[in-house]
Amino acid sequence: MNNISEYFIFFFESVAFFMAIFFFIQYRILKKAEYFFYAVYLLLLSVYYLLAIPEFFFGISQDDQAAIADFNLFKRTVQFLISFFYSLFVIYYLGLKQRSRPLYLIFRYLLLLYILLSLACLAGNFFNLKYDPVYYVIGMLLFPLQLYVVTALFKYKVPYSVYVIWGSIILLVGSIISLLLSLYLVKNPGGMITNDNSYIPVMISILLDIFLFTVALQRKIADNEKSLINAAHSRQQAVILERERIIADLHDDIGAGLSSIRMMSDLMAQQQLENNQSVPVNFSQKISTTTKEIALRINTIIWSLNEENDTLQNFSEYVRLFGISFFENSPIKFQCTISANLPLQATLTGVQRKNLFLIVKEALHNILKHSGASSATLFIKMENKLLCIEMADNGTGIKNLNSFGNGIKNMKKRVYEIQGNIYFKSENGTHIKMEVPIH
Repeated sequence: MNNISEYFIFFFESVAFFMAIFFFIQYRILKKAEYFFYAVYLLLLSVYYLLAIPEFFFGISQDDQAAIADFNLFKRTVQFLISFFYSLFVIYYLGLKQRSRPLYLIFRYLLLLYILLSLACLAGNFFNLKYDPVYYVIGMLLFPLQLYVVTALFKYKVPYSVYVIWGSIILLVGSIISLLLSLYLVKNPGGMITNDNSYIPVMISILLDIFLFTVALQRKIADNEKSLINAAHSRQQAVILERERIIADLHDDIGAGLSSIRMMSDLMAQQQLENNQSVPVNFSQKISTTTKEIALRINTIIWSLNEENDTLQNFSEYVRLFGISFFENSPIKFQCTISANLPLQATLTGVQRKNLFLIVKEALHNILKHSGASSATLFIKMENKLLCIEMADNGTGIKNLNSFGNGIKNMKKRVYEIQGNIYFKSENGTHIKMEVPIH
């Protein structure tokens, strides 16, 4: 039996030490604090048992009180430091600060308690105070507190906590058994229970806890890898979708414009050959106008793809300048108002920016072409965490939605694509309101 105990203790020390090195390496690779705290916890465990059973590791006699006192000076201090770093590991591994504020506060108080007990034991040993009864009472009182923390972990259902919970339960059981054995040893010295044997139950529970955490670590790494793969796939799909959008925009907008220029150029050349006349002015104006529209469309596509334009401040200013330029040589007086409550540093995605702008552009085009209005307004504001864009004119209003062709259909399609809503009202002119959620 003694040989088996000796082999087991050496095995435990080897596992604890090498697993501490393993988690230090994990910390260096992953830069996650929980692995560092778990490595320190395991390293302190190795040190603790060197201090707790010096007769086993260093061949010191139990009768050599002076030598034993040197080891006891730090033994209980290290014991509470072990609990301190294990609690830090639980806090960071389960992300309690973000996931469960009540549990996080409980653990913070536990950390403070462990530090105070560690310092108290160090001071008591240094001044050679007899505090064993107090130590055992505090040890027994800590068990129900730790048990409450474990049951609280069950209650809050923190991800991956099941492994920590069962590891903690096993540790509590092992620690209670070892504490009872140590109390028996104090009352019955020289009996069948020796100092080194009294630590066997807690050592077994620690090995089981290491095993459970290793399983939890592999599970968490696997889940993280799965999340990264899914995120990469989503990004790839987003890139493909954006490429398709660009291709469609280039085909529909730029292609149509270039076709118009080509047709007008052909007509100009044909008319010049037939009539032997100079180029008609109206064709030149049409070519100039079409070229200007193509340049604007290209600029819009580039602007929508540039991440530097993600803020609401940039978007609202771009829309305002576009509206002023759009109505510059028209009889319509245009005014754009940007609300003071607009969070200018809030961001939009490229898809949101492009669709919102094209909807505004279509609405302004309809005002200029169909409304017969003398004034138009654009108002950008926030309402109930929704970005609201309102456009209005004092024209004839919308008599028949179908009279605007595909314009309004496209506006509805674009706003639904960004999970927004659009409303039309025809009363003393046309009023259009868009609502889009932003984060």
